[in-house]
Amino acid sequence: MNMEPDATYSLEVFARISGVSEETIDHYREHGFIRPVRGHGECYDDEALRTLRRIEHLRETCGVNDAGLQLILGLLEEIERLRR
Repeated sequence: MNMEPDATYSLEVFARISGVSEETIDHYREHGFIRPVRGHGECYDDEALRTLRRIEHLRETCGVNDAGLQLILGLLEEIERLRR
């Protein structure tokens, strides 16, 4: 699937593209692991899709729980901030 630059996806489309249930996406959003695009309601962008895929990888291959995700994602954000 070709992703459009600056594209946003509704929750339904985001779930279908990622293969993750809407309930699981809501859980991740409620815990602050992924964020909807500001000003677009419940829409997600390609950055959120990359983060969601990273989360699912950590859960499936490493068995990381919510506390671990919070720590890992926070460290990854800090690394990105330092790189900029």
